Amino acid sequence: MKRIFYFVPIVVIALAVLWITSRQNSGLVATQEDNNKQPLLEEPTLPDISLPFSNEPKDVAWNLFQKYLSYNKAQNLEGVKSVVYKVAAVCTDPQTIIDCKARMNSAYQYGSRLKKEEFTNIWSDEKQIILTTDFWIEESVDMDMYGRFRSIIFFIKGADDEWKLLSFSPTKGGAVNIGSASREEIVERVLRYTEDNDNDGRADYEEECLHNPNDTTCAKTNPNSRDTNGDGLWDGVEILL
Repeated sequence: MKRIFYFVPIVVIALAVLWITSRQNSGLVATQEDNNKQPLLEEPTLPDISLPFSNEPKDVAWNLFQKYLSYNKAQNLEGVKSVVYKVAAVCTDPQTIIDCKARMNSAYQYGSRLKKEEFTNIWSDEKQIILTTDFWIEESVDMDMYGRFRSIIFFIKGADDEWKLLSFSPTKGGAVNIGSASREEIVERVLRYTEDNDNDGRADYEEECLHNPNDTTCAKTNPNSRDTNGDGLWDGVEILL
């Protein structure tokens, strides 16, 4: 799958040594980070919702995501509110409705480029669903950067016992300067910054708060345990809450 480099701030690992490629992930979903991996070219078409409908976690989650995208395309804020866990603050204030609509448009543009078949990793239980693609590598000689990224979408059961979209990041990961380091050193470093060995949606490096050791607000979690505090919510999901 060919990837194109671009670099716009949104939700990712805030590492001093990382080049963070990011875009505002879910547009209207209030979350801590997000990105995008493809430039805006032509007007995309909204992917069809999978039919016939099934109760498989991936199908349930993907159909909800498509509904979310259709509401964003139609600029239907009430519809968006019905399918997300929480909307961003910019969409709760009538005075910032213009900014909210811009985010709705961005959410549709970025989200509609994601492909269901590329989400090959499905982690789920009765409380949460995480869909992720495999990691891919992006390298730019001109920018002296080597990065590793994946697309990821988080879902959670809401208070009404219905599935809600929590967050999505078209490009989540990190990158490093190539410099004079050997290829082995570069690969090892970027793996260290992006690996998620317990499959909870949060990189091990983040779980240990190594990206900013002096940040007292960073919530440390166990990179070897999907649910550090044993409350039933996985670390990658809970940190978004």
